[in-house]
Amino acid sequence: MNRKIAGGLVAGVLACLAGSGVQAAETRIVFVNMDRIFNEFYKTRLADTQLKEQASQVMDERKKLQGDFERLQGEFNKLRDDAQNTALTEEVRSQRRTSAEEKLVEVRDYESKIRRFDETRRKQMEDQSRRMRKRIVDEIRDTIQIYSRNQMYSAVLDVSGQTLNGIETVLYTEPRMDITGEIVDVLNRGRPSDLGAKTNAATKASAPAAAELSPALKSEKK
Repeated sequence: MNRKIAGGLVAGVLACLAGSGVQAAETRIVFVNMDRIFNEFYKTRLADTQLKEQASQVMDERKKLQGDFERLQGEFNKLRDDAQNTALTEEVRSQRRTSAEEKLVEVRDYESKIRRFDETRRKQMEDQSRRMRKRIVDEIRDTIQIYSRNQMYSAVLDVSGQTLNGIETVLYTEPRMDITGEIVDVLNRGRPSDLGAKTNAATKASAPAAAELSPALKSEKK
């Protein structure tokens, strides 16, 4: 969310509550840290692991394309060298020159193919990352709303945002009014018991590919 808008929303909520005639004792404002909730939600880890596995598969596919390209490049280099080899007859050199020109067209076409592959796969990964992030954030938001209605809270404010000056939107909260841990507990009730082992193994196996192609899911949460 835009930091300036976020700061304005916080101020607006507080102003509305203050001016509504609601007694202070009846107003129950609580706080959450959306960054922490997002990071500690087990479905975020599952989504991140899935993206890394897919990035690893994409990299395997790209390695094959790169191998084919290098083979074509080698064939072109050989034909080009033969075309310049004075030990060969002029007829043979002429044939090699023609073949080298044809091979060069293949090389350039394959370069374009790899570029299109990179662009397409990267867009697919970014689109999937956005869809996963939206599903996760929507679930977190719905959980906070349901939990807050049940607890009869007047408002829930996010303390993880900052203003354009890099200052926290909410400068202080009473610890007992922070319900971040409670929301994390509610969200993680369905957490698989073997999640840690699975995500750690997938992360180790796909780390190089993820660093190159997998969008950082966590970096998009704001």
